[in-house]
Amino acid sequence: MTKLILEADGAYRGKDGGVASYGYLVKKGSDTIRKDHGLLLDERATNNYAEYKAVIKGLKWIKKSDLRSERLLVRSDSQLVVKQVNGEWSVNSDNLKDLYREVRHLIEHFEEKGVQVKIEHVNREKNIEADELSQLALEDHFLAKKLKGDEKKVCPECGEEMVVREGKYGKFWGCSGYPDCDHTEDHEEG
Repeated sequence: MTKLILEADGAYRGKDGGVASYGYLVKKGSDTIRKDHGLLLDERATNNYAEYKAVIKGLKWIKKSDLRSERLLVRSDSQLVVKQVNGEWSVNSDNLKDLYREVRHLIEHFEEKGVQVKIEHVNREKNIEADELSQLALEDHFLAKKLKGDEKKVCPECGEEMVVREGKYGKFWGCSGYPDCDHTEDHEEG
């Protein structure tokens, strides 16, 4: 069976009350089979929070897709996330403890299915695609703010912020809570 690779990255702009985002891509062999990015609307958001959430979002998508593989390699440029998940560093921040447990729970799910999971640190230069996706989520957010003024568009299904995304048929409003919420709306140019 082919190896799955998850490349994940998080981003954060601003100080208190800033904006956090995630980006990830999933590869099966040399083929990219999934790319996603979005905002993280949580008052606890920091750069480390965003890095953890990028890994979680990617692992959840793989789990939901029920992809078959003997090996899963998770790559992140966050040394903190990798060393904590691998048990080399302790998790001291209350803000990250739940996220750490969620990643460990997801990894255990795959291991119970016979998948060998490895999480490794990579330099930023080897994580460019995931970084670009997380930055795109921030750009989408700031574009949405510009299009709608300071008013936020809120998903009627889950309450997360809606962001402008680009699809094969043009721009559309998508829930930033994707893949947990897949609500979309038409985007009309102003």
